Amino acid sequence: MRFSFVFLLVSLMLLTACGGSLRESRINPANWFGHSTSRAVETGTTADGKEKEINPLIGEKKQSQLVAANRSAVQKTGILRRRLKQVPYEGTRVDQVTALAVEPTSTGAIVQVTGLSGRQGAFDVRLLPIDEAQPKDGVMSYELLAVQPINTPQGPPRTREIQAAAALDSDTLQKIRIIRVIARRNIQTTRR
Repeated sequence: MRFSFVFLLVSLMLLTACGGSLRESRINPANWFGHSTSRAVETGTTADGKEKEINPLIGEKKQSQLVAANRSAVQKTGILRRRLKQVPYEGTRVDQVTALAVEPTSTGAIVQVTGLSGRQGAFDVRLLPIDEAQPKDGVMSYELLAVQPINTPQGPPRTREIQAAAALDSDTLQKIRIIRVIARRNIQTTRR
Protein backbone atom coordinates (compact mmCIF):
# COMPACT_ATOMS: atom_id res chain seq x y z
CA MET A 1 0.00 0.00 0.00
CA ARG A 2 2.75 2.41 1.03
CA PHE A 3 4.87 1.46 -2.03
CA SER A 4 2.02 2.09 -4.52
CA PHE A 5 1.27 5.46 -2.94
CA VAL A 6 4.92 6.51 -3.14
CA PHE A 7 5.17 5.27 -6.74
CA LEU A 8 2.02 7.20 -7.70
CA LEU A 9 3.30 10.36 -6.00
CA VAL A 10 6.72 10.16 -7.70
CA SER A 11 5.21 9.51 -11.14
CA LEU A 12 2.79 12.42 -10.69
CA MET A 13 5.67 14.72 -9.81
CA LEU A 14 7.66 13.58 -12.85
CA LEU A 15 4.72 14.22 -15.16
CA THR A 16 4.14 17.69 -13.79
CA ALA A 17 7.86 18.44 -14.18
CA CYS A 18 7.58 17.70 -17.90
CA GLY A 19 5.47 20.83 -18.28
CA GLY A 20 3.76 21.29 -21.61
CA SER A 21 5.85 18.78 -23.51
CA LEU A 22 3.41 15.94 -22.81
CA ARG A 23 0.50 18.15 -23.77
CA GLU A 24 1.94 18.71 -27.27
CA SER A 25 3.31 15.18 -27.75
CA ARG A 26 1.91 12.51 -30.04
CA ILE A 27 1.16 10.34 -26.98
CA ASN A 28 -1.79 12.58 -26.11
CA PRO A 29 -4.89 11.30 -28.01
CA ALA A 30 -6.24 14.84 -28.31
CA ASN A 31 -3.33 15.62 -30.66
CA TRP A 32 -3.77 12.67 -33.00
CA PHE A 33 -5.61 14.62 -35.67
CA GLY A 34 -4.16 18.10 -35.84
CA HIS A 35 -4.62 20.91 -38.30
CA SER A 36 -6.06 20.07 -41.69
CA THR A 37 -4.62 21.03 -45.08
CA SER A 38 -6.35 21.72 -48.37
CA ARG A 39 -5.43 21.18 -52.02
CA ALA A 40 -7.21 21.64 -55.34
CA VAL A 41 -8.98 18.84 -57.23
CA GLU A 42 -7.52 17.99 -60.63
CA THR A 43 -9.67 18.32 -63.74
CA GLY A 44 -9.43 16.69 -67.14
CA THR A 45 -11.33 16.80 -70.40
CA THR A 46 -13.71 14.21 -71.79
CA ALA A 47 -13.91 13.07 -75.42
CA ASP A 48 -16.52 15.73 -76.25
CA GLY A 49 -14.31 18.54 -74.86
CA LYS A 50 -16.16 19.09 -71.58
CA GLU A 51 -14.22 19.56 -68.36
CA LYS A 52 -14.45 16.64 -65.94
CA GLU A 53 -13.25 16.37 -62.36
CA ILE A 54 -10.75 13.60 -61.73
CA ASN A 55 -10.17 12.67 -58.14
CA PRO A 56 -6.64 11.25 -57.74
CA LEU A 57 -7.68 9.33 -54.63
CA ILE A 58 -10.36 7.30 -56.37
CA GLY A 59 -9.19 7.16 -59.97
CA GLU A 60 -11.03 7.82 -63.18
CA LYS A 61 -12.90 4.49 -63.36
CA LYS A 62 -14.32 4.55 -59.83
CA GLN A 63 -15.01 8.31 -59.84
CA SER A 64 -18.77 7.97 -60.08
CA GLN A 65 -19.13 4.72 -58.14
CA LEU A 66 -20.20 5.58 -54.62
CA VAL A 67 -21.69 3.12 -52.22
CA ALA A 68 -25.21 2.52 -53.48
CA ALA A 69 -26.62 2.31 -49.97
CA ASN A 70 -25.39 5.83 -49.21
CA ARG A 71 -26.80 7.25 -52.42
CA SER A 72 -30.34 6.03 -51.81
CA ALA A 73 -32.91 6.79 -49.18
CA VAL A 74 -36.11 5.05 -48.17
CA GLN A 75 -39.22 7.09 -48.78
CA LYS A 76 -42.61 6.08 -47.42
CA THR A 77 -45.43 6.28 -49.94
CA GLY A 78 -49.14 5.58 -50.03
CA ILE A 79 -52.04 6.67 -47.88
CA LEU A 80 -51.04 4.63 -44.85
CA ARG A 81 -47.34 4.78 -45.72
CA ARG A 82 -47.02 1.03 -45.79
CA ARG A 83 -45.05 0.66 -49.00
CA LEU A 84 -41.40 1.62 -49.00
CA LYS A 85 -39.71 2.90 -52.11
CA GLN A 86 -36.00 3.43 -52.75
CA VAL A 87 -35.34 7.02 -53.84
CA PRO A 88 -31.85 7.96 -55.03
CA TYR A 89 -30.08 10.74 -53.16
CA GLU A 90 -29.78 13.70 -55.50
CA GLY A 91 -26.98 15.46 -53.68
CA THR A 92 -23.91 16.73 -55.48
CA ARG A 93 -20.49 17.70 -54.22
CA VAL A 94 -20.32 20.94 -52.31
CA ASP A 95 -18.17 23.67 -53.86
CA GLN A 96 -15.38 23.56 -51.25
CA VAL A 97 -14.46 22.33 -47.79
CA THR A 98 -13.33 25.16 -45.51
CA ALA A 99 -12.70 23.36 -42.20
CA LEU A 100 -12.14 19.81 -41.00
CA ALA A 101 -11.86 18.78 -37.36
CA VAL A 102 -11.77 15.42 -35.59
CA GLU A 103 -13.11 15.59 -32.04
CA PRO A 104 -12.43 12.62 -29.71
CA THR A 105 -15.37 11.04 -27.88
CA SER A 106 -15.64 8.23 -25.35
CA THR A 107 -16.56 5.74 -28.10
CA GLY A 108 -14.27 6.96 -30.90
CA ALA A 109 -14.36 10.31 -32.70
CA ILE A 110 -16.61 12.69 -34.61
CA VAL A 111 -15.49 14.10 -37.95
CA GLN A 112 -16.85 17.65 -38.27
CA VAL A 113 -16.77 19.41 -41.63
CA THR A 114 -17.66 22.95 -42.67
CA GLY A 115 -18.08 23.76 -46.34
CA LEU A 116 -19.34 26.36 -48.78
CA SER A 117 -21.98 25.54 -51.35
CA GLY A 118 -22.00 27.28 -54.71
CA ARG A 119 -25.36 28.94 -54.02
CA GLN A 120 -27.66 29.72 -51.11
CA GLY A 121 -30.29 27.22 -50.04
CA ALA A 122 -28.31 23.96 -49.95
CA PHE A 123 -30.04 21.31 -47.83
CA ASP A 124 -29.90 17.61 -46.94
CA VAL A 125 -26.15 17.84 -46.32
CA ARG A 126 -24.37 14.50 -45.96
CA LEU A 127 -20.83 13.47 -45.20
CA LEU A 128 -20.73 10.10 -46.94
CA PRO A 129 -17.83 7.65 -46.72
CA ILE A 130 -16.23 6.24 -49.82
CA ASP A 131 -15.19 2.56 -49.91
CA GLU A 132 -18.07 1.25 -47.79
CA ALA A 133 -17.15 3.18 -44.63
CA GLN A 134 -13.86 1.31 -44.18
CA PRO A 135 -10.39 2.88 -44.32
CA LYS A 136 -8.28 1.85 -47.28
CA ASP A 137 -4.53 1.70 -46.57
CA GLY A 138 -5.02 3.84 -43.47
CA VAL A 139 -6.94 6.53 -45.37
CA MET A 140 -10.61 7.26 -44.64
CA SER A 141 -12.20 9.26 -47.45
CA TYR A 142 -15.49 11.13 -47.33
CA GLU A 143 -17.48 13.18 -49.82
CA LEU A 144 -19.32 16.31 -48.70
CA LEU A 145 -22.64 16.28 -50.56
CA ALA A 146 -25.76 18.45 -50.48
CA VAL A 147 -28.90 19.00 -52.53
CA GLN A 148 -28.17 22.36 -54.11
CA PRO A 149 -30.83 24.38 -55.94
CA ILE A 150 -29.76 26.12 -59.14
CA ASN A 151 -32.29 28.95 -59.09
CA THR A 152 -31.12 30.76 -55.93
CA PRO A 153 -28.67 33.68 -55.67
CA GLN A 154 -25.04 33.05 -54.83
CA GLY A 155 -24.90 35.44 -51.87
CA PRO A 156 -22.06 36.06 -49.42
CA PRO A 157 -20.03 33.13 -48.04
CA ARG A 158 -21.60 33.20 -44.57
CA THR A 159 -25.05 32.49 -46.08
CA ARG A 160 -23.73 29.53 -48.08
CA GLU A 161 -21.89 27.85 -45.18
CA ILE A 162 -23.00 24.31 -44.38
CA GLN A 163 -21.90 21.75 -41.80
CA ALA A 164 -21.94 17.98 -41.56
CA ALA A 165 -20.53 15.35 -39.23
CA ALA A 166 -19.87 11.61 -39.15
CA ALA A 167 -19.10 9.32 -36.23
CA LEU A 168 -16.22 6.87 -36.12
CA ASP A 169 -16.05 4.05 -33.61
CA SER A 170 -12.80 3.29 -31.81
CA ASP A 171 -12.11 0.08 -33.79
CA THR A 172 -12.29 1.92 -37.11
CA LEU A 173 -10.36 4.89 -35.70
CA GLN A 174 -7.40 2.66 -34.81
CA LYS A 175 -7.01 1.73 -38.50
CA ILE A 176 -7.01 5.36 -39.70
CA ARG A 177 -3.94 7.55 -40.22
CA ILE A 178 -5.42 10.12 -42.62
CA ILE A 179 -8.95 11.51 -43.00
CA ARG A 180 -9.84 13.20 -46.30
CA VAL A 181 -12.97 15.12 -47.25
CA ILE A 182 -13.52 15.67 -50.96
CA ALA A 183 -15.43 18.64 -52.39
CA ARG A 184 -15.76 19.91 -55.95
CA ARG A 185 -12.83 22.35 -55.83
CA ASN A 186 -10.60 21.05 -53.03
CA ILE A 187 -9.71 18.15 -50.76
CA GLN A 188 -9.25 18.83 -47.04
CA THR A 189 -6.90 16.44 -45.22
CA THR A 190 -5.99 15.85 -41.60
CA ARG A 191 -3.54 13.27 -40.36
CA ARG A 192 -2.67 11.58 -37.11
